[in-house]
Amino acid sequence: MMKMNRREFLELAAKTTAAVGLFGVVRPDSGAFAQGARRLRVANFFATEHSVNRALREVFVPRLEELSNGALTASIHDNSALGAERELTEGVRLGTIEMGITGGLVSLLRPRLGVPELPYLFRDFDHAWAVFDSDIGDDLAGELEAEGLKKLAWTGNGFRAISNSVRPLNSLADMAGLRLRMPENPVYVETGRALGFSVVTMPFAEIFTALAQRVVDAQDNPPPTVLANRWFEVQDHLAITNHIFSYGGITVNKRLFDGLPVAQQQALQDAANEFARVQRRMLGEDSKAVIAQLEAYGMQITWPDIAELQAATKGVRERFAAEIPGGTELVARIAAL
Repeated sequence: MMKMNRREFLELAAKTTAAVGLFGVVRPDSGAFAQGARRLRVANFFATEHSVNRALREVFVPRLEELSNGALTASIHDNSALGAERELTEGVRLGTIEMGITGGLVSLLRPRLGVPELPYLFRDFDHAWAVFDSDIGDDLAGELEAEGLKKLAWTGNGFRAISNSVRPLNSLADMAGLRLRMPENPVYVETGRALGFSVVTMPFAEIFTALAQRVVDAQDNPPPTVLANRWFEVQDHLAITNHIFSYGGITVNKRLFDGLPVAQQQALQDAANEFARVQRRMLGEDSKAVIAQLEAYGMQITWPDIAELQAATKGVRERFAAEIPGGTELVARIAAL
């Protein structure tokens, strides 16, 4: 299994700390927030109109201020403004960024966090949320905490589909050889290869340019993300493959959280819970509606045979589950819910 060792990750952390300094951010314990309300920056790589950022604006920001009686405020830094997924995740771990929407990338250090992103593990949204709201979600939250990330609530980016600018995808044969952008995540990379693609990894923020310049032919993300980022402007085809469920969590630097007064901790937790409920609802609604919107924008929608894709990726599921300590048992627990 491809993974980054701790030395490599810490070397990246040092670079990230320097890079984050370019944005003028400060450590949460530096005293910069001593006067008045403490401002918590929430970093993410999603587009401004993605359900994550709409729910942050409409729910999390106002409710945090209200529930904390003005002691805590939040600002949203979307579109990778404070760094791509790797940088913002490491920023929250270090405390150079207070909060973020973080996901399976931490599996580079905590492999069990990669299990929920194995291909064709979840049946639908209801199944996914049942898993994350169960003791399985609690176990995964413990993995995040071990890396300095306090999970407040589980969120989602949704079931991934594949867009491309070359041809409609109706079967594995159609996927063979296309250059597919995927995140720098071993499960994703091996899933793409199992489907027949030539996989290229790159940060989320570079996708539009790479598609427009034909550096890659295709990308995989949930349909709402395709719409929010306007990739339909440079992609003609969208295949509803639902091959991986992309989960995430609204997280806060654990040391910062532990240092807050109990009342502020509770306000932060309650605001995050309300945000997650609304974001999940928005995501479900968007996932049903945006396919028709993308079709109206000119994308050709196809629905490949899921059974064929499940069979092609079976080896990925089994191999990664076997390599991760407790992975096979965790897959079985997920399937049983």
